[in-house]
Amino acid sequence: MINTEGMVAETAAKIYTDLCGREVPHKAEAGEYPHALWNALTENGLPLAWVSEANGGFGAELDEVFGAIWASAQAASPVPFAETLVANWMLDRAGLAPADGSASFAISGRTPSADIPFGMHADKIVLFDETHQEISLFDNRLAVRSPEAALSPDGMTQFIFSGHVAEQSARTSLLRRAVEAMILTVRAVQMAATMETALNLSIDYVSQREQFGRPLSKFQAIQHQLAVAASECAAATMAATQAASAIIRHSDDPEQAWHEAVIAKVQIGHSVEAVTVPFHQVHGAMGYTQEYDLHHHTRRLWAWRDALGNEHHWSKMLGAELALTSPDQIWKGVTTGHWVAS
Repeated sequence: MINTEGMVAETAAKIYTDLCGREVPHKAEAGEYPHALWNALTENGLPLAWVSEANGGFGAELDEVFGAIWASAQAASPVPFAETLVANWMLDRAGLAPADGSASFAISGRTPSADIPFGMHADKIVLFDETHQEISLFDNRLAVRSPEAALSPDGMTQFIFSGHVAEQSARTSLLRRAVEAMILTVRAVQMAATMETALNLSIDYVSQREQFGRPLSKFQAIQHQLAVAASECAAATMAATQAASAIIRHSDDPEQAWHEAVIAKVQIGHSVEAVTVPFHQVHGAMGYTQEYDLHHHTRRLWAWRDALGNEHHWSKMLGAELALTSPDQIWKGVTTGHWVAS
């Protein structure tokens, strides 16, 4: 469930309404970081929402925080709110204190480096080291940072972990699939929210823009394009909701929500092209301008689709596992959410 009406979600939505108007993402991409927005989020304790009370947070309900993430994505938030939530959740599950400031995250791979979203702005980096089953906190401000080419307006920076001493580190009972489930679910929620906003932008535009003496929305071809896009947006929202619900059900053992998270990633990944193409087409030339808002949403969708592996990668992962699973267990997984590999 994604609760957009709880106290946490409503607080976040109000902050984004007040401090993340349409000019803020534009200014952020031009180099003017929105400190006032980030300060308001931290003053209200929102980056600590998933941190337990015993560890200095307020242990908010997962569904409300998903609602806050939904609000941040709809506002094209140019601060690492979702990333800090995930990073602090990882630290909390390892019994470590939350990050002091903003944070981003990484999962260890074959090389001692990782591409970090918001790497030029995040104060800290939290690493899940699968080999040693450890979670570590690094000070990103001490690192030599250089921006990488990125589709997302949020940017990307490569962090080299070798040669850096962690500020704190601890063993964790979390497995890689548990961390993947949380990250993929958060991205699914962000993508579904962003799709909805881009759809609304497109509907508003074709309702106001006229051609041959009548609004574009009256043309059957435009109606068909947006009807298809709207159905894809609805499917994305449902997939994200199912993934979020699975995380909530299995909050003590997020690994059990891995299948729903992967299914959401695959479904929404396939939806990205199906919605972004018509969104830009119905806007005509306006949809490709830097000054207009649409690209802040579509570019994030393209970047999030590829983050941690695109839909093709996860389809192969899921298919390989299901190929080893009996038909009865597959049916049980689809109908009950309880997946057990044979």
